[in-house]
Amino acid sequence: MVRREINSEELQVLFTSIGEGIWHLQNVEDALNTYIAVKRDIKVRASMPADQAKAILTKHRKNTLGASLRISREAAVLSPPLQKVLEEFKEERNWLVHRLVYGHREDLYVDDTRFELVGRLKKFSENAILIQKLIAKELEDYVVAQGISRDRVYRDAERVNENETLP
Repeated sequence: MVRREINSEELQVLFTSIGEGIWHLQNVEDALNTYIAVKRDIKVRASMPADQAKAILTKHRKNTLGASLRISREAAVLSPPLQKVLEEFKEERNWLVHRLVYGHREDLYVDDTRFELVGRLKKFSENAILIQKLIAKELEDYVVAQGISRDRVYRDAERVNENETLP
């Protein structure tokens, strides 16, 4: 095992991988918080003024992943398998946000462990993207079961992506 300083390109890959992971983590949190707001609090489309619904979503978006998972568990928002996947994901999130630096500082000075670390970060991002899609699918199925057509869901999603607001 040969130790050497991490070079600037490798450090850039590390920081980019960390940032990418946090970016995708926040998308998972947003998808989960949207689902909680819709299923637990709003329940029926147009059952409350849009400002009130937005306030509920804004409140949920302030929650940490752990708090959102607790709410989801207590309100049975997610399917049990997806809840379990998210609980496991939370452990990796905690590693990324709270333990990465002190737990892996020395790994940066050895090629094999540095590559493993970057690989774990890349896997975290890939997993976050998959989990976000799984949450979105459950949310979509939920609103369709509430009588909203899939076409309407897709049209509304496109409008939001184009920075329009929903009625």
